[in-house]
Amino acid sequence: MSVKVKDQNLDLSIKNINIYNLLASLALLKELNLNLEKIKNIFQNYEPTEGRGSRHNIKRYNKKFKLIDESYNANPLSVRNAINDFNLIKKEQFKKYLILGDMLELGDKSEMYHKNLSKVINSSDIDKVFIKGKKTLFTYKNLNKSKRGNIFQNDDDIDLILKSIISNNDYLMIKGSNATGLNNLSKKMIKGL
Repeated sequence: MSVKVKDQNLDLSIKNINIYNLLASLALLKELNLNLEKIKNIFQNYEPTEGRGSRHNIKRYNKKFKLIDESYNANPLSVRNAINDFNLIKKEQFKKYLILGDMLELGDKSEMYHKNLSKVINSSDIDKVFIKGKKTLFTYKNLNKSKRGNIFQNDDDIDLILKSIISNNDYLMIKGSNATGLNNLSKKMIKGL
């Protein structure tokens, strides 16, 4: 990937990284007059941290599937970016599932932001969306019916439903604000509990 930072062209080799965070970091480093050529290799081996896009091979329900853990934080931009990144994974005989929790602390625009997520999801190749939380009901109601999964009341519901639908090699992304409790579910799956 080539990036132009002010007057400098930079060739980067990156993996799974939030491009907006990368660009902001490069702009700051350039403003501090640091040598970007010396620093760029740091980004090449960068791996997302727990709850912010880390990927895991999971053994659960007597199956092996892939988990994308985006469970630590959720706001309109981060959810949109996570869904767009998820959409970049080309489907080859597997399905994509999303467990979506509420985006919190959005004030009086919360309903609008949650409704708007349905447009991004509807244009993606996500097979089913499962929700947990009151605010995500606005997203759910505006999803294409073919994409609607279940509305979860608690974590036991999640295991019960996923056990019956997830198959080997499928992808599951968990995205929501930390206070929704989805972060605990991701941790349990990663630890094999």
